[in-house]
Amino acid sequence: MAMLSFRPLEAEDIECRVSRIGEKAVELLLYKDARCDMRLLDETVGPENWQCRYELINDRLFCEVGIRFKDGEWVWKQDVGNPSNMEAAKGEASDAFKRACFKWGIGRELYTAPKIWVPRSQCKKMQAGKNGKTQCYDDFRVTDMAVDDGHIVRLEICNMSNGGAVVYGGKQGKASNAANDATKSYERMKHAVWGWCKRHDCDTEEQFRAKLAGIEKRQNYERSSQFFNAVAEEFERADG
Repeated sequence: MAMLSFRPLEAEDIECRVSRIGEKAVELLLYKDARCDMRLLDETVGPENWQCRYELINDRLFCEVGIRFKDGEWVWKQDVGNPSNMEAAKGEASDAFKRACFKWGIGRELYTAPKIWVPRSQCKKMQAGKNGKTQCYDDFRVTDMAVDDGHIVRLEICNMSNGGAVVYGGKQGKASNAANDATKSYERMKHAVWGWCKRHDCDTEEQFRAKLAGIEKRQNYERSSQFFNAVAEEFERADG
């Protein structure tokens, strides 16, 4: 069975919400939603090569995510979901799906996220909720993140309700210049292309270069041109 790996999450893949409000600061939690998981599955194995199914066991909803490998074998990984406070059934199904995707390795770097505390003085939408407890409705967003060897090594969070001010990481009070956007875009496209290559019997760099040679020598031109047209489409899709 071929080795399967998913690219690390990037800033735009991650959501950020308030998990706890303390006396002097609010704690933020990083998470991925189901759309992120579906996007990475489509990008890495192709939309036709994965599926999910649900099963109720002892009144708990389990989700299995299956991936079809090149030999035609389907491999499944399963986990159970927790109901959410709103739309319990839908939330439980979504949570089970996301947890099953964690089993495949999608977004495991989130387990290495640091404790994120933002001073209440940097929050602009603090008010009493229906239960009388203070709530924070600020729009926090991850604006920069880097992952190395499965660990988050750089993280920047901005408060869009406070003029986009950096409230964690980076240079406090000023959003960092995304000078590495081109590099991130390139890495994302490269991963998408290699995902396509692996799905079409091109597991090694030698095989990839063999296809290049096919173009250079005008051998099997039609098949090679189809290959590179598909690669170009992957680049456009990843860049978009």
